[in-house]
Amino acid sequence: MKLLVFTLFYFFTAVSSECGEEAIESLALVYKPVQQDSKRVLGIACQGAIVPGRHQNYTDTVLVSSYCIVEDPQEGYVVSVGSPDPHGDLQSSAQQFRAQRILNFPFELHPVGILKTPQPIMYSDSVKPMCIAEAPLPDEHVCILGVVTKGGLMTLRHVQMLYESDCEELAQGLSSYLCAKVKEIDAEVGETFGLDPSLDIYPFVAPLEFDISGVQSGSLETPLFCLTNEHPTWSVYGFAMNAYDVTDPESPILFSDVSSDLKAIKQHSDVTYQEWVQSMLAKRS
Repeated sequence: MKLLVFTLFYFFTAVSSECGEEAIESLALVYKPVQQDSKRVLGIACQGAIVPGRHQNYTDTVLVSSYCIVEDPQEGYVVSVGSPDPHGDLQSSAQQFRAQRILNFPFELHPVGILKTPQPIMYSDSVKPMCIAEAPLPDEHVCILGVVTKGGLMTLRHVQMLYESDCEELAQGLSSYLCAKVKEIDAEVGETFGLDPSLDIYPFVAPLEFDISGVQSGSLETPLFCLTNEHPTWSVYGFAMNAYDVTDPESPILFSDVSSDLKAIKQHSDVTYQEWVQSMLAKRS
């Protein structure tokens, strides 16, 4: 893959249900139930992307890394949309939805998972869908990465795409993947693209009523959005999977390749969770 060769600038203001016109408004924060002492609380699991379903004005579909939803908690998951600061000043504008997972098995061969919400996620000025990449990333592109800052703020960072060979050791036999590094680090929020290695594949686990100053910085399993000449609106191309040094913002980052899992994604983005369950039961019988 060639390196980044040009930069695009964009600005959209009109409210629209067309995918990819905005990036920050398509971010979703995903929570999962975790055990804290003697009670179950919600912990941050990863960051996802709101994507179109079968309806024009709303969706029930959030795309995530399959590793984010490898567990199947009885309570399901929770997704928060509509606010880049869901635990701070803009908490009141955040909308939370219960969600159930849809995974393709074996999940290691399907890097992208789907969360389905029983209630519709309505499109608005602050909630907009992201396009889904339908082809491998071309040589000419500009890409950004979703991050979660130390203050719990969801935002975006420009990344520089690297050669696949720069992530070859991380890929561990993956047939299709992307590689990038963060181009800019905001000194004010001071986040690094990192997680606590002791937490294994999960970026951080914190109760919903957490102390913001104690939140660990950065987040793996966050979405990669890109613009290209062929598709000049944003599309989700992958999800962060690993890095050589998760505490070093200059470290090459391994991303899954959404386009390689497109058939499975398309198959399930237009079905409800109950329809998926029924299809799985039918296969077993």
